[in-house]
Amino acid sequence: MAASRNPRIRLEHIRAEIRDLSEATRGLTPEAFAASYVLRRTTEHAILIISEAVRALPLELTDRHPGPAWADIKGIGNILRHDYFAVEAPVLWNILSEHLPILAPVVDAMLRELDED
Repeated sequence: MAASRNPRIRLEHIRAEIRDLSEATRGLTPEAFAASYVLRRTTEHAILIISEAVRALPLELTDRHPGPAWADIKGIGNILRHDYFAVEAPVLWNILSEHLPILAPVVDAMLRELDED
């Protein structure tokens, strides 16, 4: 299977982006995050990678794990690509602090599921 179509590789990309972004922003306040151009742009790029990786996952895999808002995860990539000016720091902070921590254990469960196959 080509790397671009391999769900394991895509899930590992998602996991790495969540982990690294969490480490880079650990201990920050929303205000400190908003004040950091570098962290905001880093977060945008990480979310783009996550969105693209989710778009490449097989529907039968995401259907077995209904917790995350898969359509929203796919959609945020389009917003960041085309309406980037409309995505303000509080939106990024919300994704970072609320949504990615929910996604992380689901990605781990999906990887375990692929290990069992």
